Amino acid sequence: MDPYLFVVVTVCLMAAAVNASANGATTRPADGDASKLQGAWTCVSAVVDGKPLPEKVAAQLKLVLTAERYRTEREGEVLFDSTYRLDAEQDPKWIEMVGTEGDAAGKPALGIYRVDGDTLKICYTMPGGKRPKDFESVAGSGAYCVTWKRAGK
Repeated sequence: MDPYLFVVVTVCLMAAAVNASANGATTRPADGDASKLQGAWTCVSAVVDGKPLPEKVAAQLKLVLTAERYRTEREGEVLFDSTYRLDAEQDPKWIEMVGTEGDAAGKPALGIYRVDGDTLKICYTMPGGKRPKDFESVAGSGAYCVTWKRAGK
């Protein structure tokens, strides 16, 4: 390989890596979690701004995760559609969902997550809110704390 071409390619790859890191791109350790999260999930419980969601309403919620999309539904109606990124280097692990339509388009919702077998717990705030530090939603926090079970389990 031409030494000049080698240097150009190396510099371009380094610049891309620095740019991805600066923009909060998913880190490699999250790749394992990304595959664990993919699939359909049903809501077990949810607390919004300190108020528990009625069981009947929670049971109607569904989460579908693909390699790149995070979509919540209620009885077939899409409530929130977004792309998402994971950062498993943080403690607790971070999730960032960026809306793809409506008022949330292009805006990040910051959260934390924990996956344990067929249980997924996510705590987040809507765009503009601060990332929760704990898996709790207290009055005035604006946090959504949701526990999901893998569908069919």
